[in-house]
Amino acid sequence: MTDDDLRTTLRRADPAASLPPLPPARVDHLLEQTMATPFADAPTVTPPSRWRRTALLAAAALVLVVGAGLAWLQLRPPSGDDQVSTAAPTAITLTGAGIAAKCVEPTAEVLASRADLAFAATVRDVAGDTVTLQVTNVYKGAAVDLVHVPQAPGASEGLMGSGSFEAGKKYLVAASQGQIITCGYSGEADAPGLQGLFDAAF
Repeated sequence: MTDDDLRTTLRRADPAASLPPLPPARVDHLLEQTMATPFADAPTVTPPSRWRRTALLAAAALVLVVGAGLAWLQLRPPSGDDQVSTAAPTAITLTGAGIAAKCVEPTAEVLASRADLAFAATVRDVAGDTVTLQVTNVYKGAAVDLVHVPQAPGASEGLMGSGSFEAGKKYLVAASQGQIITCGYSGEADAPGLQGLFDAAF
């Protein structure tokens, strides 16, 4: 584009192009007036005060910390405490054999060979003739969470300790083919010799 082309383009864009030209005296006066008028002081940009800068930095840091915290909460791997088991607890039912024969002195060998299930548990509740045990450790057999056992006269007489299941107490229970092994092989966890018998057998 030449200078003439540029002037032509500017004239076309000039909104005052259709107006008659000013007289030369008027142009000179306007030019003189423009040259004599001092420039207005340019607005100065006042830097923010120290307090304001500190406040802005603190606000920015707070935004970063909160943002990082929210991101961490969203992205962090779940911990063991956060995991809620939705699976139904496994449970089995045992029956009590009663004292059908004279008990002989219990041994770890017999316990290990006869028991197909042995566990430590706490009595969660006793409802009528049914006791629900919350299993805390399985010594032998498949893992299970709850075990239901009868609380019937004659069925628990062979339990070491008080002879019956009581709510909140801890027990060591051995079973064979769905029946509790009594005669010194099951009972309260703190019954003399029972824990040692389990430790030796399993």
